[in-house]
Amino acid sequence: MNVTLSNNGAFVVTDEEGNMSEGHHGFYLLDTRFLRGVSLQVVPRPEFTGSSSTFEMAFSYFSLDGGTFLVRRRRLGGLYEERLTFYNPSPKPLEIGVKYSYEVPLEDIFQVRGFMGFRGEPPLQGGGFYSRGSNGEWRALRVESDMKREGEDLTAHFRILPGGSAEFFVRFLPEVVGKVSGIIGDNPVGIKNPIFTGSSLDLVFERASEDVTALTLSTVYGPVPLAGLPHFACPFGRDAIITSMFLLPYYPEYARGTLGFLSSIQGRKNDSRSEEEPGKIAHEFRLGMLTHTGRVPFGPYYGAVDATPLYVALAGEYLLWTGDEVLIESLRRNLTMAVEWILQKLDDGYITYVPGILGNKGWKDSADAIVDEKGRSARPPIALVEVQGYAYWALRLAGSLRLTEFNGGLLLREARKLRKRFNRDFWLEDYYALALDGNGEPLRVVSSNMGHLLITGISEHSEETAERLFHPDMLSKYGVRTLGSEERGYNPFSYHRGSVWPHDNALIALGLAAMGRMDLAKELAGRIFAAAELMPRRELPELYSGLDELVPVPRANSPQAWSAASVFALVTASLGMKAWEDLVIEPAEGISLVLRGVKFRGRNYTIRINGGIEIEAS
Repeated sequence: MNVTLSNNGAFVVTDEEGNMSEGHHGFYLLDTRFLRGVSLQVVPRPEFTGSSSTFEMAFSYFSLDGGTFLVRRRRLGGLYEERLTFYNPSPKPLEIGVKYSYEVPLEDIFQVRGFMGFRGEPPLQGGGFYSRGSNGEWRALRVESDMKREGEDLTAHFRILPGGSAEFFVRFLPEVVGKVSGIIGDNPVGIKNPIFTGSSLDLVFERASEDVTALTLSTVYGPVPLAGLPHFACPFGRDAIITSMFLLPYYPEYARGTLGFLSSIQGRKNDSRSEEEPGKIAHEFRLGMLTHTGRVPFGPYYGAVDATPLYVALAGEYLLWTGDEVLIESLRRNLTMAVEWILQKLDDGYITYVPGILGNKGWKDSADAIVDEKGRSARPPIALVEVQGYAYWALRLAGSLRLTEFNGGLLLREARKLRKRFNRDFWLEDYYALALDGNGEPLRVVSSNMGHLLITGISEHSEETAERLFHPDMLSKYGVRTLGSEERGYNPFSYHRGSVWPHDNALIALGLAAMGRMDLAKELAGRIFAAAELMPRRELPELYSGLDELVPVPRANSPQAWSAASVFALVTASLGMKAWEDLVIEPAEGISLVLRGVKFRGRNYTIRINGGIEIEAS
């Protein structure tokens, strides 16, 4: 079992004893692995007895000969520190020898992953200070310890008297110099006061709050959620937007930070390598040296086709919840460019894509995610069903809320035209096609993607769609599957063809609430919460299997930001909580809780539901 620490773009992965032995173990900061290969050897040999951890600190416990104990403490917060404390409660003195070994690779995350053929860097030797860089990009590590240095190892030989103790430390102090360092904020941020419901969900909320905080990057624009650990500790446009959307009624500062950050890296030109286009919102912004010296096109990479309409939708929803016209006015030019990008794509009918670095460019972006009824990969260019819904959502909000420099009436007319042709081309008797392929033919596959339409307002068949999602082939015991179990391409352990994703279900639940199906929203939320309560620490990972028993999928990232934030969205959906002229609460039957910490138009609210509804402002 791995132990993970995480704080403001830095994270550490070790085994339970505190060593770094497996392939992705290490100390990382901003897409650079600074440390790997850590091992602790003690004579006499200790016996491991257990561990405990939070995202800030981890403890491993050992017993030695003669009743001596060792506590190995690891702490992350601007630096990575280990402290070794020995206690000797026995009546005899004990001679102890310590050897602490480590390697400093200063390697990019793409080298750790072997992505695009890159290989890991050999470890550096520097006697306590290590540095690697080029073209104005530098990564350095300083190592401090009160143990003796012997080559690249740290050693200590000492005697502990009866009733005595001894302590040693080693500190790893990283430094990042270059383009990325200018966007990082001074102070770590996150959820300091978790939402409490006064119900059995509180432990789930606490864990979700810890996960979101662990994946929060402090930037000059405000907090921005990172995607997930261990391989996606960087901003992803789509992930950050959806996470911020889920948190809007509780922590609107995430939406503010995400909108500001994504606006700062919005596309300005056409670049086939990074897939940048004017107005386009970035998919992924990597923070390592390979990216910012130009060796890989991820600084940023613009491959996704859904981030741009979702960006506009987030701005509209942010304005509805906060009334913050100042921010929207400051982003008006960015929002205009984004809507212009959407309109240009819709000139051809729909927003489509062809494979690039990513095989698929919606939220289901694995290479085999988008299949036809025979289980074959779809022929490009591909028009995904949910992306057209996002485009409608963006145009509707941009037009009605005057988010851009475009005439609002024009945008609403374009939205209506899109809605009409969409329902003509995508609707297949009792469900929406997964996508249209390069021939304009619908992919006759039942998938969760159509559930995202419910929140956007584009569907003319919302009731039929909702009911179809609750058929046995789509609904497992623990949530809606990404692909129906009767489809040829179904695999309950796959990434996107039959597994269950909490964020996917949360979007569906919000859509069910938006259309007034509070019974289904509550039921779906209950299934996801049931999964969370069965997890070891009540966490929601990136995904789990689509079976009717809770089976983890090994490749799933945990913590994952939009999965953790799904907890908040599911409560929002269960309460029928919406932002209009006033805060609207229309809960499902049988809901009983007290919800503290809701924010609407600059005020805090406590909501009490127990046979009636009480809304108290403060």
